[in-house]
Amino acid sequence: TQARSPEVTTFGMAQKQSVWATLPPITCGALTTATAMYPVDVVRALKMSAASDGKKAGTMTLLKDFHARHGMIGFVSQGVIPEMVRATYMRVLKFFLFPITHRALFGKETAQGSVSTKAIAAAVASLPEGFTIQPIEVSKIALQLDKENKYKNNASAVIKDIIKTRGWTGLFIGYTGIQYRQTSWTAAYFATMDSFTALSKTVVPNDWKMTQNLLGGFAAGMFGAIFNTPGDVIRSSQQKQIMASPPVYHAFSVGHCANGVSAFFAMGAKIMAEKGVGGLYSGFGFKALHLGGSGALLAMLIPMFKGMMGVK
Repeated sequence: TQARSPEVTTFGMAQKQSVWATLPPITCGALTTATAMYPVDVVRALKMSAASDGKKAGTMTLLKDFHARHGMIGFVSQGVIPEMVRATYMRVLKFFLFPITHRALFGKETAQGSVSTKAIAAAVASLPEGFTIQPIEVSKIALQLDKENKYKNNASAVIKDIIKTRGWTGLFIGYTGIQYRQTSWTAAYFATMDSFTALSKTVVPNDWKMTQNLLGGFAAGMFGAIFNTPGDVIRSSQQKQIMASPPVYHAFSVGHCANGVSAFFAMGAKIMAEKGVGGLYSGFGFKALHLGGSGALLAMLIPMFKGMMGVK
């Protein structure tokens, strides 16, 4: 009789199967997650961008202001196209590259990896993700914070305007924070997801696999938010401040890149000076809900779609 292929974990790659076979179920899971979590992402962006304001703005005030500018439909449409593209693309990339990177670096599947090997592989796998989503991220936050409706909910208009007035380097405003955000959460999530899922088995019946994945993914996503939030608060505040200022055209140079890094830390210091360390965790509740929820949905939906499509 023919021996069965060894079992693999949720995010491991099945043996003797093309890596490309995992793309359809990963994409379906990522797109479904992005759609479900978008309204929460709008609130999160409003809360964290308020960290750079001189006056305190409560959640209800931010929501009322956003509603006055864009109406109720704005919560599901304002910046929705770049958000769907960005969120789906980055999740597909991280879940696709993580097991490949782990094998390349350590010569073994993620199922045999340790917390440290998973964290390192996830961090490396997140590098192309952070770089390539940056222009989309800038256009998304510009649309969500567009008080005068200058761009008419058009991501292309944002990108064209930035290139014209700031140069193509303007598309990388806040890049240090974006890369830190992606790397820190991805590393924390993949390093701890299996451990949290195992813990869920102590309270969830063994045959409730989807529930175990859901709880494990939620806990890992929230854990990642602890490391992720300060960088996201700083970069959103930095992007908001720069884009509200008169545009300045910058050509690419090493010095300009260095200035971007120093500006990131300067903004962090400014927030801490005004609001203390807690200022770096502005909007943490929504951030944790967003990342915990998305982590949970991904952990549940990707295996579900793999099963539906016959992919291991």
